[in-house]
Amino acid sequence: MNQRRPVCGAPRQRGAAAIEFQIISIMVLIPMLLGVLQLGLMMVAKNTLNVAALATARAGAASGGDKDAMKHALMLGLVPLHTAEAKAMTGVGMSDITSGNYAGVMAAAMLKSKLANVEFSRITVLNPTSASFKDFGVDAYGRRTGIIPVTNVIGDTRVGAASKQTRADALLLKLEVRYCHVMEVPFIDDLIKKVMLDLFNDTPAADRYCYMRGRFPLKSQAVVRITVPINAKDFP
Repeated sequence: MNQRRPVCGAPRQRGAAAIEFQIISIMVLIPMLLGVLQLGLMMVAKNTLNVAALATARAGAASGGDKDAMKHALMLGLVPLHTAEAKAMTGVGMSDITSGNYAGVMAAAMLKSKLANVEFSRITVLNPTSASFKDFGVDAYGRRTGIIPVTNVIGDTRVGAASKQTRADALLLKLEVRYCHVMEVPFIDDLIKKVMLDLFNDTPAADRYCYMRGRFPLKSQAVVRITVPINAKDFP
């Protein structure tokens, strides 16, 4: 009965596949998993920013474009992004937020959000524009002024010469909110930072600042109908 001869050198190849798999895991799979995790965190942050941008626009529409009201609304809207830091600051750690620690955690989260917003957020009003005020700014006596009234909007269908808008269009508060959100996943944060700063020379200066600080730029827009007469002095 014939027997197969052992392949020359076979004992030396034992475990080679396991070593190759480990190398591939370290070089490819682990960075890929970390990247997916960072992407998921960014999606959560983007959704939070979308809600915060809408709250900011509502605050501006209800206050006649008051900048402080909009900044405060944005700060409150971004508080969920800072609860993990707040829990660490207050010693809660990985435990749930309860009625006993809620006040302390929320106070810390609001403080972190306020400090982060000072440096890493920006609100830009896209509408109304200076042309909108030029076309529709009047006072109670119909004289030209920097205030756009909010009454009898439906019946006013004239189109402004400068803005090419109707008054209803001019009374839509459209704003863009920009926020630099911290990248929380190690290795991936340095990788994204290096790629965006070294390989893309056309990266805007504001975005480059985010990357240099270990953060990722996020943007969101919102549109809300203005319900309070707005003054040109409250808009750029």
